Amino acid sequence: MGPPVLDLTAELVAIDSQNPGVGEKRLAGFVAGYARERGLPAKVIETAPGRCNVLITIDAGDGPHLALSGHLDTKPIGDAYGEWRTPPLELVVDGDLAYGLGASDMKGAVAAMLRAAESWSRTARRGRLSLILTADEEAGSDHGAKALSRAGLVEADAIVIGEPSGVRDPWEALYVISRGICCFEVVIRGRQGHSGLSERLPTSATVAAARATTALAGFRPAVARPSSIPCEPTVNPAVRVSGGVFYGVHPGDATVATDIRLVPGMDRDRLDGDLRDLLTAALPADVDWTIRYAEGSLGWMDPSEIAADHPVVAAAQAACADVLGRELPLGAYPGGTDATHFTDIGGVPAITALGPGWLSVAHGPNECVGVSQLAQAEALYERLARVYLEGT
Repeated sequence: MGPPVLDLTAELVAIDSQNPGVGEKRLAGFVAGYARERGLPAKVIETAPGRCNVLITIDAGDGPHLALSGHLDTKPIGDAYGEWRTPPLELVVDGDLAYGLGASDMKGAVAAMLRAAESWSRTARRGRLSLILTADEEAGSDHGAKALSRAGLVEADAIVIGEPSGVRDPWEALYVISRGICCFEVVIRGRQGHSGLSERLPTSATVAAARATTALAGFRPAVARPSSIPCEPTVNPAVRVSGGVFYGVHPGDATVATDIRLVPGMDRDRLDGDLRDLLTAALPADVDWTIRYAEGSLGWMDPSEIAADHPVVAAAQAACADVLGRELPLGAYPGGTDATHFTDIGGVPAITALGPGWLSVAHGPNECVGVSQLAQAEALYERLARVYLEGT
């Protein structure tokens, strides 16, 4: 037996919630039951068959309303199963590290939030504390933060998301910017034919795809209105490439998929125009091409930012100083989070990431979280609630 927050993390990791995969229904049922057994009002919101969110609200009277948020789903184990040194759905402790799928991203933070909410509820004097535990964050949030926000179920003055705030080091920064994303394919069409006649045919579609990839690799998107927090977009060219038929066949079709991590101050129409100018200059005139954007939030998800002087940022820094012994530098999170949907759709400002673990171990084999970080997170979330809600 370890600390209670570690034991709870182990119970969460043991319940499969891979996405795509089995969904969150079983895990949401466990979490809601855990909360109710401790006197915390909990609702399960099923936004599609098997896609379940949990909302918990503790009402201690008039005052501010703070929400802590984490997602219940994990990325799939995928092709990396053989690379795991421990069973992915079992939390295995080795020294100060606990290994398991979702340990950092982000079942450890969810466990810490549940424990912190229970502790706060025992002596709370004023204000409301909610836990917004979402489905589907790992696949676009359609059944999670987006659905909850559109239904008017995201009610708070501010939200703190417990995504892992370490990249190299634990508690590396307090992230106030959530980067967005733009995913698209460059679809190239030439003319398929006999490869012995390639000099008489339009440029090979796969050769054109290589030129598009090279151009995208050197692309630096414009940021019209830079944020006060230093951050730049990241272009990831050719995350997926397809084309060609077989030896002896001159390729007539090819596709290059790319994603761009967006930062505040970028404009969708400007980016589209710059991409078209770039590809017009790079691709040969004897092939046709188009840009095909992914559907939904993968095609364009805005970045989000909370003001550095927002009261919840000040409360978070005070809690960090009390629990970790230091305030954290403000930063821009490398990835996207539910902060975009909470802010853009729900109208609630959100801290992007303040949680245990490391982003660098997420989405791959041997994901882990620091055991000591779980205890720190539990104390930090409770302290944050007291500072923000009670001013103490």
